[in-house]
Amino acid sequence: FNNKSKNNLWKHNTPLIEYCESVGINIPHYCYHKNLSISGNCRMCLIEIKNSPKPVVSCAMSAKACLNNNSIFTQSPLVKKARENILEFLLLNHPLDCPICDQGGECDLQDQSFFFGITKKRFYSFKRFVSDKNIGPIVKTLMTRCIHCTRCVRFASEIAGVGNLGIFGRGLSSEIGTYVTKVFKSELSGNVVDLCPVGALTAKPYPFLGRSWELKSVNSIDFSDGFGTNIQVFLKNNKIVKILPNCDSQSIK
Repeated sequence: FNNKSKNNLWKHNTPLIEYCESVGINIPHYCYHKNLSISGNCRMCLIEIKNSPKPVVSCAMSAKACLNNNSIFTQSPLVKKARENILEFLLLNHPLDCPICDQGGECDLQDQSFFFGITKKRFYSFKRFVSDKNIGPIVKTLMTRCIHCTRCVRFASEIAGVGNLGIFGRGLSSEIGTYVTKVFKSELSGNVVDLCPVGALTAKPYPFLGRSWELKSVNSIDFSDGFGTNIQVFLKNNKIVKILPNCDSQSIK
């Protein structure tokens, strides 16, 4: 599309993916989060720029650099083929745990594989296995499902202020953990469950209790803090089974 919007958001150093979302164009992504630093390692948000020899990642490109007297393509055949190849690599070592995964039904990898992936596969070798880490009483880890988006690593260092989590190893041997056996010591450690786009980090108090389509969602406010922040309360058989943060500022009037 050509930039014909009247807002001036694209004139600032806004990431292109954020600008596209502001005008109603959704670009699939895993590692990008607007409250974290730019990582650009999932390569899922590829777009095509006119007169560019190859696709570029929209999270690491500013909208000002891409849209100034130029055109971008988000649904071209090159972009669709690139997304299919990226998803093929992401699913290369991802286990088929969807029937027993707590993230099933609300998993970004599951949804985007359905919309942007392909049905065939070309890799038939054995999948790798990564040992699980015990990082505390709140977060349950299944690191074989990890796609290395590093959201949890950036959250720990930038928001929580602790450098406990990190990625170590190279290539096929890379994994996320604490390197030495230790606990993720932070009062914000439970937030990495909401940040994780797959089922690698799930809630320990909520194992196999209910699927997302079995739960009733109610918008509420958190009475345990002084800010009255918005939360989502999930009910099953009229019992509260899960509470998640709610980013919609218009949900509570």
